[in-house]
Amino acid sequence: MSSYHDTLERFAAALADDTCEPAGLTAATRANIGVYRNNVRLNRIAALTDAFTHVVTLVGAEYFRALARAYVIATPATSANLHDDGAGLPAFIRRFAPAADLPYLGDVAEVDWLMQRAYFADDGTPVAGVALAALGAERFASASLRLAPSVGVARSAKWPIADIVAMHEGGPAASLDAGGQAVLVWRDTFTVRWRKIGGDEAQVVAALSDGSSIETALSLATGDPSSLLAQLFAHGLVHDIEEPENANH
Repeated sequence: MSSYHDTLERFAAALADDTCEPAGLTAATRANIGVYRNNVRLNRIAALTDAFTHVVTLVGAEYFRALARAYVIATPATSANLHDDGAGLPAFIRRFAPAADLPYLGDVAEVDWLMQRAYFADDGTPVAGVALAALGAERFASASLRLAPSVGVARSAKWPIADIVAMHEGGPAASLDAGGQAVLVWRDTFTVRWRKIGGDEAQVVAALSDGSSIETALSLATGDPSSLLAQLFAHGLVHDIEEPENANH
């Protein structure tokens, strides 16, 4: 006899796979699972439509629904929270054959996903910039910064993703020949913010987010990174300064 857990696992699998039938399915209930499966997919598609607003604007609602349907069929949900759905959509778009003539679409989707993630990220308490200034040179170099959970960086090696997003928010037309761009995303109270940053700045933020020391992260910048640090503190995006356990105080 199947356990309750096994029954739920089989039922969940049937929602993602049309060929899978959960235990206990009968001729009378076979059609019902199809209705339930379709409702689950429609809910996921609706959530993705709300999350990937710039992608929807680029391709249109009907095209996006077809794309999202292909995604939800190919990608089982890993969370009961619909706000978590879509993490894999940018990568899916990059290999989605019908979108081959829109090669920048996956990178724009990356920005959308970071905005979705930022909106629902946990809150935190910012650290004042004076705390960083209080560190000596040696402690400054070895310390690391814990950035706000809402902070994210999208980087495109080839496409002007910041210009594309700005265009769909009322800015000038984007030129696809402008080259690759990077976007910093964060949440300010209840509003998601973003701005274009340089490629080396994006590397610095990514390194800080990964836990690299301040010295290691800043070494990735070709210019003066002090303005970037100042902006991170000014926007309240640094939530802790962590020093190595063997640091001398």
